[in-house]
Amino acid sequence: GHQMSDPSSVDESTAPRQGLMDIPNAEESQQLTGTSKPRKGSDPLGRIGLTVACALTHVLALALLILLSSTLKTHLSPDKPLLTWRTFPLHPFLMVLAFGLLSPVAAAAWKSYEHTLGISRPVVKLIHAVLMLAAMVVGIIGVADMWLVHEDGAAAQKAKGWAVHFQSAHSYVGLATLILFAVQAMGGITAFSPLPILGLSGRARVVEPHRLLGAAVAQQAAMIAIITGILSLSGRGDNKAPKDLEFKAAAILALALCLCLGMVLKP
Repeated sequence: GHQMSDPSSVDESTAPRQGLMDIPNAEESQQLTGTSKPRKGSDPLGRIGLTVACALTHVLALALLILLSSTLKTHLSPDKPLLTWRTFPLHPFLMVLAFGLLSPVAAAAWKSYEHTLGISRPVVKLIHAVLMLAAMVVGIIGVADMWLVHEDGAAAQKAKGWAVHFQSAHSYVGLATLILFAVQAMGGITAFSPLPILGLSGRARVVEPHRLLGAAVAQQAAMIAIITGILSLSGRGDNKAPKDLEFKAAAILALALCLCLGMVLKP
């Protein structure tokens, strides 16, 4: 059978430079680095199970954004557009757009588009990269909006005895999530950039940590940040008022999305 050569024997000075479209996926990188192991039994989810989980990820992510957008508009921004800069409701909308829709869809695209939709691997990698970059940019804009909102209300915050910034557990979880996504972005750029940042074998070794960090940390941290943000918005209610019920429904959707992502991103 065909055997792959030891990456240490590759002359990287003569090997063709590889960019975004040519970098191997996780399985290929394991082969390149000689760390691949034979499978012990079948995939517990199977191709059908993975396809269903990825489809549910798309549906739940879109449902979460639609429900939260409607709730924010109705109860927090009834007199002005939701996309008004330097307003409080814009922050949760942008953060859910970034980490509740764009990044979960990017993860599901990476895992499923090639096999279920027949999209070529290079195009799938490009879709994944563009969606993740968009999520990072939208997330940064969302944090900037909230920072300015807090600055505008600094006097009122201090009068209550609160800090101007980072007042809640949610804010710390959100900051950690944004940092993790920044680390992910750096890893992705290092692995997939057409620039000669690393050699072929070095890039192959970066792919697997990049994938594991995204699956185990960044995506799940984002779901926790969204749920704690919803808790900060909703507080406590009587289980009767529409606002109370809608925020709680959004939290349940975020939890379901978190569970689906766990199945999509399993090792």
